[in-house]
Amino acid sequence: MLKLGSTTDPRIDKLGALAAHVVGHALASGLSWDEAIMAFGVAAKALAAKAAEQGSGSLEQCSAHAERRLKSGRDKSAEVLRTWLR
Repeated sequence: MLKLGSTTDPRIDKLGALAAHVVGHALASGLSWDEAIMAFGVAAKALAAKAAEQGSGSLEQCSAHAERRLKSGRDKSAEVLRTWLR
């Protein structure tokens, strides 16, 4: 199991696998890294809209939460992803 900080949550394996999958597709897409990053923002907005539709809050609330989570994800160790890319 991957370890992120002091967390030993089994979701870390799922997060690492999904991140590796997304990065692999982004690299194979032919988009520049800049365009791929923008696509992640678009995807986050789409996920927030779906969450709002399902009753998780207003679109504004869900979008703000998505933005916070994107920022917190950037602060996580890249070792999680490197392990999956090996």
